[in-house]
Amino acid sequence: MKINLESLPDQKYFSMGETSNLLGVKDHVLRYWEKAFKNYFSVKRISNRRMFQKPDLITFLKIKELSEKGLNVKAIKKILEEGDLSLELDVEIIESLKEVLKILKA
Repeated sequence: MKINLESLPDQKYFSMGETSNLLGVKDHVLRYWEKAFKNYFSVKRISNRRMFQKPDLITFLKIKELSEKGLNVKAIKKILEEGDLSLELDVEIIESLKEVLKILKA
């Protein structure tokens, strides 16, 4: 999984709006992920506003990438828990199986 940390601004906290813009994900999706993966975020509230740190953004990026590859919340949680480096292989297998399924349905 390649994440370009250099493209992230050098600041301590990121608001919900900043995080949304950086990741290209809508606010409601971030709130859903924050709730679904609550053990992986260290959300700080400043003046009752969610503030994320760089590790949170990295986690959001991982979740976004896995979600875009078609994995559901349960599968993403398993990968995050295991810190699975064989993720690329798993995703390739899933993609291959999807292609086989399309061929079989045709």
